[in-house]
Amino acid sequence: MSDPRRPGLEFPLVIGVGNDVRGDDAAGLWVTRELRPLVGDRIRVVESPGGVSELLELWAGRERVYVIDAVRAGGSPGSWLRIQVGEEPLPSTLSGTSTHGLSIDSAVSLGQILGRMPKHLVLYGIEASRFEPGADPSPEVRHGIEEVTLALAAELEPKETPRNDPRRT
Repeated sequence: MSDPRRPGLEFPLVIGVGNDVRGDDAAGLWVTRELRPLVGDRIRVVESPGGVSELLELWAGRERVYVIDAVRAGGSPGSWLRIQVGEEPLPSTLSGTSTHGLSIDSAVSLGQILGRMPKHLVLYGIEASRFEPGADPSPEVRHGIEEVTLALAAELEPKETPRNDPRRT
């Protein structure tokens, strides 16, 4: 159900997390920038530096939220993962993997404790390695950005009811 004080809560929200001036850390921001023209205005797409309170505020009252962030989870640069966040904490291999310190893991933990989680939260993490100030995202991470953008666009694509389905109106 939508909050009349905050219109549009029923639309999916995509949050790209990162820092534009720290190389691979911008991966989440780049995904949102590439995704925006693919989904138009049927999806709300925002960029965030990833602060815990900001994330909790952004996803408050939302049905579906997708968060994209650069992570350090031990994979090869540019590889990515998709995690459906439930009632349990994020896997320990992801704890503290955000490149911003307190971020996704902390926001999820606090949101779970306070009962301030969206009904459906998905985390896309892109394995990063280069965080030097002023650096561009590495070629491997750019490839991961492209893959995640396409995967997320496909996931966000509206599902049509088959033509022969009697429930179709």
